[in-house]
Amino acid sequence: MHDVASAVPIAATDLPRLQVRAKFFFEGEKKFYLQGVTYGPFRPATEGGPNLPTPEKVSIDFGLMRDLGINVVRVYHTPPRWFLDLAQNYRLRIMVTIPWHKRVLFLDDREALDTIRQNVAKAAQANAGHPAMLGFFIDNEIPADLVRWYGARRMEEFLNSLVRIVKKNDPGALAAYANFPPTEYLLPSEVDFYSYNVYLHRQKDLINYLGRLQNLAGDKPLILSEFGMDTIRHPEEEQARLLTEHVTAVFQSGLAGTFIFSWTDEWFTDGVDVTDWAFGIITSDRRPKASYRALQPLLKNPERPLYERFKPETELPMVSVIVCSYNGARTLRDCLISLQDLNYPKYEVIFVDDGSKDNTQKIMTDFPKVRNIVQKNRGLSVARNVGIAAAEGEVVAFTDSDCMADRDWLFFLVHTLLSADFAAVGGPNISPPATDWIQATVGAAPGSPSHVLLTDTIAEHVPGCNMAYHKWALDEIGGFDPEYRKAGDDVDVCWRLMQRGYQIGFSPAAVVWHYRRFEVRTYFSQQLGYGEAEAMLRYKHLQYFGPTGTAIWHGNVYTQARNDSLFSRPVIYHGIFGTGLFQCIYPKRYSPFAALLSSLEWLAVTLFIFFLSIPLPSLRLIPLIMFALTLAVGLGYMAQARIEAKFDSIPARLLLLYLAIMQPWRRAWARYFTWLRGKRTPPSVIEAKEDAPHLAVSWHNAGSLAFWSETGLERSHLLIRTEELLDEEGWKFSLDTGWTNWDLHVFASRWWNLRLLTMTEIYPHGKRLTRVGNFLNVSTFSSLVGGLLFTFSLVTMLTRPSTCRYILVANFLLAIPWFIHGLRLRHRLAELVEVAAIRAGLQPLGKAKSGAKP
Repeated sequence: MHDVASAVPIAATDLPRLQVRAKFFFEGEKKFYLQGVTYGPFRPATEGGPNLPTPEKVSIDFGLMRDLGINVVRVYHTPPRWFLDLAQNYRLRIMVTIPWHKRVLFLDDREALDTIRQNVAKAAQANAGHPAMLGFFIDNEIPADLVRWYGARRMEEFLNSLVRIVKKNDPGALAAYANFPPTEYLLPSEVDFYSYNVYLHRQKDLINYLGRLQNLAGDKPLILSEFGMDTIRHPEEEQARLLTEHVTAVFQSGLAGTFIFSWTDEWFTDGVDVTDWAFGIITSDRRPKASYRALQPLLKNPERPLYERFKPETELPMVSVIVCSYNGARTLRDCLISLQDLNYPKYEVIFVDDGSKDNTQKIMTDFPKVRNIVQKNRGLSVARNVGIAAAEGEVVAFTDSDCMADRDWLFFLVHTLLSADFAAVGGPNISPPATDWIQATVGAAPGSPSHVLLTDTIAEHVPGCNMAYHKWALDEIGGFDPEYRKAGDDVDVCWRLMQRGYQIGFSPAAVVWHYRRFEVRTYFSQQLGYGEAEAMLRYKHLQYFGPTGTAIWHGNVYTQARNDSLFSRPVIYHGIFGTGLFQCIYPKRYSPFAALLSSLEWLAVTLFIFFLSIPLPSLRLIPLIMFALTLAVGLGYMAQARIEAKFDSIPARLLLLYLAIMQPWRRAWARYFTWLRGKRTPPSVIEAKEDAPHLAVSWHNAGSLAFWSETGLERSHLLIRTEELLDEEGWKFSLDTGWTNWDLHVFASRWWNLRLLTMTEIYPHGKRLTRVGNFLNVSTFSSLVGGLLFTFSLVTMLTRPSTCRYILVANFLLAIPWFIHGLRLRHRLAELVEVAAIRAGLQPLGKAKSGAKP
């Protein structure tokens, strides 16, 4: 029996009710990790009384819980007031599960619905406002076949209605649904946090599944509401090992907490004592088991930093946190305050002022421990590289001056970085609470920085405001590309690392609060910047972009809503006859149809047909239908996106509709104008002649070249030398990275691009013949000019048929110099390839030019 002295309660004190902020719970300003146990149900101590032991026995249990480090108790019936008072004395909080006794088709039964709603209301009213009342599970494990019968959306709507009942009767209580793997896809949007009962005994399987659940939970906390092991069928030592592994995995994976099932072996249900299982961490006579003693070092004093409580297998490395800013004084102070006291043992903060003209440097005087580097305005990438050069850490982490880091941010980033063979890692960025309805709406608008995941733990892209790298990885790729002055640098680095075969990890708990743009004007300015960055990225990583210049991601873009919600419903695997133990939800790839309907190109075609319909009335219905489809995409986003409840209104939704429609247009506008300004090879480079010996190339044969090798040299040797020569002479080009059907894409002029495609024929005795296709490719500028000419010509010919002959002749005359210019470019590149081939030791097949040696 536990020493009664240990059960003496601490002095009664106010117990503030918990709040949810992003992925975690908070007690005031202090983060609160939920460390819970399930309690009961028990045989009633008195006939007709609650399913609880006597107050004296409960006091003993609460004392043992306090000594272990437990701070939340889950019960399965509404407790009496004395139970909550006693919990408050021990600074314990109570989570009440509201049971449903009917597992029938209740949504079709009005009487059953009324009973359920009344039960929820009574449970919330019973102890409303009590400081020890944490909240309610509005139900526990609705059977999978019942959910499948009604469909997930209808069931989610009903669960949301129960959450509203809880909030109406006890506004300070939290509300959640205790889910389980067979219905993991059931995600009611109005719960305060997501919760799953998960019994996975293999730690690796548990960690992988927690990564999945974290992504399903999005920007809300995730907890495990049940987990345990029976000590009748397993030794106590095995239970102790399992529970310590479980608790370690839960908190290292960034969950907000867990409930261990259960506190004691004593269990009473359906009118009988259950004696054939023993899930408790103490026995029925209150003797602590081995698991109690094993858990105590991990759970005791939960205020300790996670890196002390759950030490990783390898020592945590020194980290350099780099913040780069240009005129970011408005939010800089909050950012630096958040970085002053991170829960991480060894780190430094480096601030790079990229030539700010506001009061940034005045603010920096209040932070003497931050290394302050001031430079002329040279752009974001250069500033990041300056920070890397000054960094002393083995790992460099980046956030922005308009972000605030969670105290455990670095721990979660670095733990994930070290958990696998990752070169980089990132985490989510979440908007802080808005101060007015415009901020709330802009925060919910599309186009904000987001992570892109290939799997639950591997990313294709992590945003620049929340990322970390092994310093050696950045050194290997040469750091950030100075060409990206405002945005796009993070995407470029991620893609370059992946092209070298490295992987990027993702830590859903490594949270930064990211101030979105405060006004509509600044929001659109941000989108224009992103459009410019996309255009620049396209020059370097052409394989990642579609014909309109929008990025083609191979993973899923994680945002709080998607523009294609009307066209790409997620797919759920239910298992045969709906019996799958893990019924997983899989988001579909982004719908290209939705992207088309919301694009600037679609708008241009709509306007073209509209003007065409002026002389042709039969076409007038078509542009209306086309715009209606665009409007449908915007309405789909407007309906799905979440705006903070207190600011959600009709004006807010209408503004969100406007932003959802305008955002892709503004972004595309910036892309096109960046292309028109154009990254292209300087004319002086194209006009220069190849001085090195090479073979004469006829204009006719410039599109198809061939090179012979007696020693087995293949196309890879030619491509290396061609790339080197293009760099030497100053050509602008992009390399294949495995996703294209060309080897080199050359941005030759405003009117034409060129593409090289190679292959090697294999002959006996090690001989090789390498062929090179040298193809013309119409530039975006040419396509735009051609489209305008076509539109003008077609409208003119329809309105003035007598001009057809002249318009056709004029277009033909314009096309001749345009095509000849392309042939000249192709011929110039063919000569360069000939020189590169000779450098590589390959023998061109053709007529020798002066000075060339066969």
